[in-house]
Amino acid sequence: MAVFCLVMVVLIGQAYRLHDETKSGMELQEAVELVRHDEDDRTDQLEQEVAERTGLLFSMDGTELQVEKRTGRVDGEIFGQGQGGLWGLEISSKIYEPEEFLRKVAALKQLEERYESQVQAGDAP
Repeated sequence: MAVFCLVMVVLIGQAYRLHDETKSGMELQEAVELVRHDEDDRTDQLEQEVAERTGLLFSMDGTELQVEKRTGRVDGEIFGQGQGGLWGLEISSKIYEPEEFLRKVAALKQLEERYESQVQAGDAP
């Protein structure tokens, strides 16, 4: 019976650790995505809002969330002190720029129209 109880305590502790790591990772992903799509440059405000919604963590003493907007990229880090030591996760993503994609599509269409006869013949540059 003692071995069974010990195994259950270890399993529950690992489940709590996994819960906290997953939840913290999801919060970091949410913060990075909010900043990535933000056009009003409210990085600090969005970072603070996500950090306030952290909620209950079972095995970590707390987490520290940092999101930084750089030229063309958003970098995010989250760290927490757990039972097994320091835990951390980093996510980096390009800033969402739909206008750049639309410009590329328009340029491809212009090239296609310019070389339409060569594309059909298989001689396009």
